[in-house]
Amino acid sequence: MYYMTYNTTVTSKGTITIAAPLRKAMGLKTGQKLTVTLNSNNQVVLDAGTDLKTFEATRANITKKIPSHLKGLAGDSLREAAAKAWVAGNND
Repeated sequence: MYYMTYNTTVTSKGTITIAAPLRKAMGLKTGQKLTVTLNSNNQVVLDAGTDLKTFEATRANITKKIPSHLKGLAGDSLREAAAKAWVAGNND
């Protein structure tokens, strides 16, 4: 595993800046949400989660033996169905 260490400062509003090499290594994008956890060793852990493309590839690999009519909607089909429902007024 590759490790990097950078110093940062906590602002008066509690924000920090994550150095560009760390953001690049983690694949972070502007506006992306992170999960921040304080572990039992009193260390802060940042989790960027999984992007949609990786999730869909993993899902496809896991479900490849399941007949398509039993899988339900995913990816573009799911987004299209959600958009149609929202436009139709089912956006509660």
